Amino acid sequence: MNREPLLPITEEHAQTYERDGVVCLRKVFDRDWIDLLLPESERVLEDRVACGLIPNAGIKNMSRVMPGFRRAVFESPAAEAAGRVMRSKEIRFFYDEIFAKNVGGTYDTYWHTDRAGWPVSGQMVPSFWFPLTPVEKTGCVEILAGSHTDGTLYWNTTGNSRKMQRPDERPLFPDYELRRDDPDLRFLAWDMDPGDALVIHPWAFHYGRSVEGVRRIAVSMRFFGDDIRWDPRPECVNHAGVSFDEMVTGQKPGGSVFPLLWSEDGRRDGDANFPRGFATSWDPDPETYKTDTGVGGGAFHDPNYGDRLKQSAGPQAAPKSG
Repeated sequence: MNREPLLPITEEHAQTYERDGVVCLRKVFDRDWIDLLLPESERVLEDRVACGLIPNAGIKNMSRVMPGFRRAVFESPAAEAAGRVMRSKEIRFFYDEIFAKNVGGTYDTYWHTDRAGWPVSGQMVPSFWFPLTPVEKTGCVEILAGSHTDGTLYWNTTGNSRKMQRPDERPLFPDYELRRDDPDLRFLAWDMDPGDALVIHPWAFHYGRSVEGVRRIAVSMRFFGDDIRWDPRPECVNHAGVSFDEMVTGQKPGGSVFPLLWSEDGRRDGDANFPRGFATSWDPDPETYKTDTGVGGGAFHDPNYGDRLKQSAGPQAAPKSG
């Protein structure tokens, strides 16, 4: 199994990411990594509870309970590739997640950014998204080029935010499906093979439509780069094993839950102190937790979102597209 990207990460890749808010990397992983992670992913998708995952928090933190995912976090080329694309001197782990799209799924994943969901400030917290099954352009996650230059702090959909009243100064996400024909916008998607990867800026708007023909299984690893500092807010996503109280505002993430995976000077942590499992237990009956999406609870699959958006949000300025 390769520990460095099969193809080099170049300055052109870094410039593309800086300009568009996303870059497609070819041949990051060899086939051995796919053959390791795909069976584990399929087992998780069949019964996440039996695999030991938290049942109502999306399909994430596989590296806490699945040996293949744990190995991929610490030994795969993902962290190095992300670091070189962002020009970050260090990369720490945040968490991992599976996104599966079943053929003929009920809802598209609406246009959103990840920024407001994370309890941090800074921009070096990308999604390192890679498919374990072949992906056609029509089934690829889609990114609006240049949208990462939009500095608006939108109101994200999280388990916490849904229990809160949205502040007036925090707008809902604009629906870029209403602007498909806008010549000033550039929508990006790719045909991808297992082993390829996308590095997606946390402020970049992205979207996922239902798939046809073949089920799509993809993994997203989230990383922390040099400029990330804790900035916990009550609407942010909870993180297993770490309370908001432990996220000291202005401090860099560190410790055993957020290990150093790669650095320019060769420093890295092993997995000896990285958590195994979780601090609590739950009902093992999987029928209690069934959902029909890969993100749990339909957080980004709200069928009424478009109607709510039209009622509450005004016109949006076009992002810079390059």
